[in-house]
Amino acid sequence: MARDISPSGGPWLDAPARPGGERGQEAAARAPARDEPSLARVAGTTLRLWWRRRVLRLPDSARVGAIRWSVLGVVLVVLAGGGVALAVSGSPPAAAPPKKLGPAQPTAAQLRAVANEEAAGSWVQAQVDPGLALGCDPSMCGFLQKAGVPAANDVVFGRGAAVPGRAAFVLSTPLLRRQSAAALTAGAAEVVASFGSGQERVDILVAASGPAAAFLQMTQRAQKLSARLGKSLARNHRLREGPNTRHELRSGLVDQRLLVILKRMLAAHSVSLAGFGDADPGASWAAPLRSMTIDGLVHHVGKRRVSYLGADLSLLHGLQPPYTASVQQTTRSRGGASLIIQVPLTNGFGTG
Repeated sequence: MARDISPSGGPWLDAPARPGGERGQEAAARAPARDEPSLARVAGTTLRLWWRRRVLRLPDSARVGAIRWSVLGVVLVVLAGGGVALAVSGSPPAAAPPKKLGPAQPTAAQLRAVANEEAAGSWVQAQVDPGLALGCDPSMCGFLQKAGVPAANDVVFGRGAAVPGRAAFVLSTPLLRRQSAAALTAGAAEVVASFGSGQERVDILVAASGPAAAFLQMTQRAQKLSARLGKSLARNHRLREGPNTRHELRSGLVDQRLLVILKRMLAAHSVSLAGFGDADPGASWAAPLRSMTIDGLVHHVGKRRVSYLGADLSLLHGLQPPYTASVQQTTRSRGGASLIIQVPLTNGFGTG
């Protein structure tokens, strides 16, 4: 009788093991877990492959010699060091900002010239007839406007040009002398006033239509007329003069317009003349005195208090050109009221 040698049936034969079955799951559970590669390893592998393919030009299966691996190591170290430094600093070092060069500081000579121009501008505003035209370079014209001189009075001096025809005076600055020295010598030789000294000075020059000799002759004629009128006033018994006042009246050095004003005041009452003033510093010729001080306007006659202040102010405020004058009321050391009367500088020089 033949013996049956086929394997006996069982549940393990009817249901063979599959990867998804219980045995597959048990085997997967027993298999050791594989660690995920670190970020540094991934970066190193990427750099190595890039080096082989892009720099060494080798296929992935080729062997790399010792020298090539040494060079690769140096490069990796340098790149790694740069990455560490960048990570520590947080950002690449900023370039140093370029140094800004400030404006050059003015020299001592330039500062003196500016101070002289400011002084000249203030003097012109206070002394010169506001209706006269003035020749000036652009910078000096700016100082005049800053001092309060109307811009319409400014006549800008062109480089090397002749003295502007309608200008009564020219403000000679260092810049203008460098640009137009010949024109100034020919058309504005006489100095009315000067501020500063040396190359930085500023001169107020008379813009004469003719040569300097003709200008001086005109001023001499004006002095003779003033001397004649002054001698007449000095003989007036209503006039009380201060020290040296009689000499100034007779010399012809007083502006003729002041003498006319004084004559009108003497026609109304007695006048105490304290003296005359010189407002033209540094003039190159005998410029007329253009201011006078009148005091003794309030006094007592017996028990009566007599004041001429109101009458004189009304007279002065009612004057018409060319005799208009500025008036300043002050108090003298003895306590009495006084008036400082000044006529402006014009191109007539007291011959009006």
